[in-house]
Amino acid sequence: MFRKLFPLLLALMASLPLMASDAIKWSSDFPAIPDDYGYAGAFAGVIGKNDSPRTLVIAGGANFPDADPFTSNVGKAWHDTVFTIPLEGNSLKAAGTWTVSGAKLPLPLGYGASATLPHHGSALFIGGSYKVDGEEIFSNKVYEVTIANGNPVFTEVAQLPTGTSYMAAATIDKNVYVFSGQGAEGEIEQALVLDTSSDNRSDWQWKSMPWPEYSEGVPARARAHYTIGTIGNKLFVFGGRAKQLAGDHRVHKDDVNDLYGTDDFRDCYVYSPGATDAAAGTWARVADLPTAISAAPTNAVPAGASHLLVLGGVDLATLVDLQDKDKYPSLNNARHGFDHPGFPRKVLAYHTITNTWAEQSEIPAEMKAPVTAPVVIAGNDFLVPSGEWSPKLRTSNVLAGTITPPIPDFGWINWSVVAIYLLGMVGVGYWFMKREAASSTEAYFRGGQKIPWWVAGLSIFATMLSALTFMGIPARAYQTDITWYIGQLPILLVAPLVAFCYLPFFRRLNITSAYEYLEKRFGLGVRVFASLSFILFHIGRIAIVLYLPALAVSGVTGIPVTTAIIVISVLCIIYTVMGGIEAVVWTDAIQAMVLIGGALLCFILVVFSLDGGMGELFTIAQADDKLFSNLEWGSFDIKDGTAAVSVLFLAFTFNALVPYTSGQDVVQRYVTTSDEQAARKSLWTTMWMSVFGSLIFFGLGAAIYAFYKTHPDLLSPAMAKTDSILPFYIVQQLPVGVSGLIIAAVFAAAQSTISSSLNSSATAYIKDFDSRLFRPGRDDKTYLRAAQFVVTGIGILGTIVAIIMAKSDIESAFKTFNSIIGLTAGSLGGLFALGIFTRKANGTAALIAAFIGAGVVITLFLTEAPVTGLLYAFIGFATCFVLGIILGTIMPAKPQQLKGLSFSTIKDIGKD
Repeated sequence: MFRKLFPLLLALMASLPLMASDAIKWSSDFPAIPDDYGYAGAFAGVIGKNDSPRTLVIAGGANFPDADPFTSNVGKAWHDTVFTIPLEGNSLKAAGTWTVSGAKLPLPLGYGASATLPHHGSALFIGGSYKVDGEEIFSNKVYEVTIANGNPVFTEVAQLPTGTSYMAAATIDKNVYVFSGQGAEGEIEQALVLDTSSDNRSDWQWKSMPWPEYSEGVPARARAHYTIGTIGNKLFVFGGRAKQLAGDHRVHKDDVNDLYGTDDFRDCYVYSPGATDAAAGTWARVADLPTAISAAPTNAVPAGASHLLVLGGVDLATLVDLQDKDKYPSLNNARHGFDHPGFPRKVLAYHTITNTWAEQSEIPAEMKAPVTAPVVIAGNDFLVPSGEWSPKLRTSNVLAGTITPPIPDFGWINWSVVAIYLLGMVGVGYWFMKREAASSTEAYFRGGQKIPWWVAGLSIFATMLSALTFMGIPARAYQTDITWYIGQLPILLVAPLVAFCYLPFFRRLNITSAYEYLEKRFGLGVRVFASLSFILFHIGRIAIVLYLPALAVSGVTGIPVTTAIIVISVLCIIYTVMGGIEAVVWTDAIQAMVLIGGALLCFILVVFSLDGGMGELFTIAQADDKLFSNLEWGSFDIKDGTAAVSVLFLAFTFNALVPYTSGQDVVQRYVTTSDEQAARKSLWTTMWMSVFGSLIFFGLGAAIYAFYKTHPDLLSPAMAKTDSILPFYIVQQLPVGVSGLIIAAVFAAAQSTISSSLNSSATAYIKDFDSRLFRPGRDDKTYLRAAQFVVTGIGILGTIVAIIMAKSDIESAFKTFNSIIGLTAGSLGGLFALGIFTRKANGTAALIAAFIGAGVVITLFLTEAPVTGLLYAFIGFATCFVLGIILGTIMPAKPQQLKGLSFSTIKDIGKD
């Protein structure tokens, strides 16, 4: 029934284009190599470190140096010629012209491997072959290439174990990997890695790696002319060919090349280096190529967050087609000649997440599609210098490409939907301003304690669910699996604990700032520490929550990042200033419903777009381990990437407990309702919204995975961040208007978090600093104006930082700073628990414990200790709590510091 209605739904609204556009911008502007014939199998590398003069070096290779190699007796010649050209900055744009260097390769070599070493500003030219008296010799030499006095210098470094040619190399971090290849006795079963981290070249030694398996217990075939590539710190090997081995079941029946006596391969593999020893990693077989491909330019080009592009190559279908003498009458008996159509131009895209192949685009017809050519890669740019475009024919041209995101067309209807939503939020703020919701600090910070419990509950849910979470949870499920859903279940324990053990103190002490409790229990110093930590963290959080969603939305809608940041922040500041906490919680409630409704609608539409509906979704998710199969029930692994159930449950329990008990943005909602019972109901609302809402988000990610698993051609290789997959799907696949609504939900998620941070930070500042320390005893209007000024100031500051992040390269450093400030959160949770559940520590003991707790976590973070960041809240909490108890035996609390302030004396709240 529903599947019959779905086409009708789509017919009611014009749909956006469904196909992913070409991710490569091709160019023939790079100067051609100054040689009449060009080279196949040349070496290539970039010499020079970033931000210093850089030079592209092309050396060696082989060709047939004759104007008509098809009728003359000229044989293949190997060369030692070296060409250099300066590059612009860190790009691959030419900054001058080619120079034929006076330096020569030590040997006339070709068909080896090249690897650029950015950390040394050098390159390695590895192995290769050369001719001596008509015999092909395979070299085990490895040369490090540097520049001295304007000329390349070739220094011999670590030799290969055996002479190898027709192979490729790749660099991950400071390790160079070489796989298989051909030697004097045929294809070589070897996989090697060279650690180049040392400045002492004598330390460089090749180490053997494991060999991949075709199937369990069956080794993969050794091969030459494969394509290698790296992305996400993993090494990939695609295709290749080897001398024919009759009846080998590892060769697809359509890939037995009787024309040339080879087995052509379509099997592919991925290598994950060991954490401490690159040679101690593991191989896995990945999806086969659609058809066997060999001799494609290598390396494969990394594109976006999770694609590798294979540029052309040789396939058997092309070779068979060339045998048609009626179709190609001018070719000679070997099917060579000037009228040869050239090698295939198709670009195949491998997607590492869905493990799928798709034909992405083609090398433009006006450009020659080379094979047996090196690929030089820098950032989003790549070059394919020279190469063989047809048997015996080389090109001197340099093929240039740039991975370029497509320019989206979001459309005026979608933008209208987003605009209506955003202006509606401002309208809510204006309405509450007219209702005098901002007439006093009591109204501005606590809403006159007349907020309905369900609105407060939705507000807490929306506050905790930022735009990063709205996009990040589906992205995680899409990229990995839904195992982290287990982390949403501890809220079933945390909510009752908060409702019955913490909430009575916040309500019965009649506080506005959560940190007022800490002063009553431990003293002013603890209150200042906690409040300042909260404010600093939220200033940084505003910038991050503004910048990252704006970046993701910009990539799929075309709106400039800066514009998105300003629109989100300015409108959010306006309605927060105008309407105070009432505007914040009511807009949060609306935004929570938009978030859940948008995610649910998106999930339904994705499922309907699958041919098999929910059944197909479940089948794919189960087959690809997207559900709970990766959970480790008996493990206690605490390292990053852990799937240990016990560790995840413990970590997420404290990740929820800390903000629900010590975060001003959450605690402030508890005191906006009419009484304690209503506040408790708001927690039950949040609890069930978290359990069921997050299930929708995780399910949405798995559904999007299933969609692109079955439609890999619709993925854009230019997608820079996996976190953009939800907005990418929305804009690409959903009907006009619907996509606008769900993009509005992304804005909603950002605004709900930002408005909460603005109002709660202003509350903390006014209550904990201005009225308590800086200007005590002023009239209420003074503090109200100050609060509105603080909201505006913090909002502007967060916006400026977000714009700076968008315009410069400080994102990583700023996120590190913000993370460090946030690492104090565990200690804050520990302080509240220490005060409520123990009778030991006084203020000095609590403050020392809090500083040490934060220091432990910050140390773990800065030293990159092998502990998952998910445990930081628990570690900070536990350190502060336990140490506080211990120190409390030395520095105990006085009886008057406990009365009505600990769980054992809760009955005394309000008594003198």
